[in-house]
Amino acid sequence: MRLKIFDRYELKYLLTRVQYELLVSELKSYMEPDEEGDEHGSYSITSLYYDTDDHKAYWDKVEGHKYRRKVRIRVYDDQAVSPETDCFLEIKQRLDKTLQKRRVSLPYSSAEALCGAGEPIMVASETDQAVISEVRYLHDVLQLQPTCIVSYRRLAFNGSEYDPGLRVTFDTNLKSRSHALTLLSAGQAENHYFIPPEWCIMEVKVNYRVPYWLTEVIGRYHCPLRRISKYCAALEQSKALLQTQRIFY
Repeated sequence: MRLKIFDRYELKYLLTRVQYELLVSELKSYMEPDEEGDEHGSYSITSLYYDTDDHKAYWDKVEGHKYRRKVRIRVYDDQAVSPETDCFLEIKQRLDKTLQKRRVSLPYSSAEALCGAGEPIMVASETDQAVISEVRYLHDVLQLQPTCIVSYRRLAFNGSEYDPGLRVTFDTNLKSRSHALTLLSAGQAENHYFIPPEWCIMEVKVNYRVPYWLTEVIGRYHCPLRRISKYCAALEQSKALLQTQRIFY
């Protein structure tokens, strides 16, 4: 298992296809493509989100709670997922304006068991065990259950030596489903757009502050800052929510 912890600030923008293409063209001069993706820094992401029966994670976001957490299982690339496929079990946490992500890499069957009624997993690392124990605690206290699957294509750039904490991502082809809630059914269950295909979500992640040059580029193309959650926007397109309030318009 591998534990990764991220603690940073995050800003989100909703872009048109034109804005997306112009920004990507400019960022290539300042940043490097994510080496974890293809030669352009692109890869796919699929996440299975867990929530309570009354969608506590959704409402915490809509109501603007300063402290909130989400549990999800995430896989990368367009791969056929089997019980043995490596995935990330993640806790995404926001405290006011600070974002923290804690995650452990383990086989899909183990991750799914931890989020359900399966037996707890014991590991030697205290930090790994802390994440696993927190997931089990959240499941037992909140009775978490699989709620929504979100998938998209991501193009990612990392900062140069002058901006080491900077990361900018562009998410397109944003689709979801609220049925067949297991990643083992990848390629068999149909997903639907929860944001129009001509739109894109840009995320800017920094350790301290956004570089001035990036602020100028974003302002030049009039990119609107939006407090959008992919999970919430996807859930609103399903039949699980009956309320009229929307986080995405």
